[in-house]
Amino acid sequence: MGNDGVGLKVIEALHRTELKDLKDLDIVDAGVCGLDLLNLLEGARKVIIVDAILADNPPGTVHRIEGKDLLEGGTELHPLVSIHDLTITDVLKIGEQVQSLPEVVVIGIEIGSPASEFTQEISPDVLNGVDKSILLIKEEVYSSL
Repeated sequence: MGNDGVGLKVIEALHRTELKDLKDLDIVDAGVCGLDLLNLLEGARKVIIVDAILADNPPGTVHRIEGKDLLEGGTELHPLVSIHDLTITDVLKIGEQVQSLPEVVVIGIEIGSPASEFTQEISPDVLNGVDKSILLIKEEVYSSL
């Protein structure tokens, strides 16, 4: 709904880049899969998660957060609050108990406030975060090759 759909815009933008053709790179829309995200982490060397977040910053602000920092400090270290039922931190904490986790990097795009009505429109400020996040994702991918 609304700005929360910014992750889909990132997926669409990634499919228009050279990353879509890289071997051993999967671009996946995980939606709001919660614990099912653990299945996508299994067997991966590195995972970049992109999500809409609420962290009291201007809409469109892009955050790069190491998964290990979320595990060590949780939301106290980074004021990251996913707008889904389970936060990414929750899923990672459960995951580290039941499986070996890959390197995880979270790219969070600040949406300002949760959607209050059903719409597919994303504000221009939040859309600006898409381009910034694509640059960060490219850096992450190319640094891992």
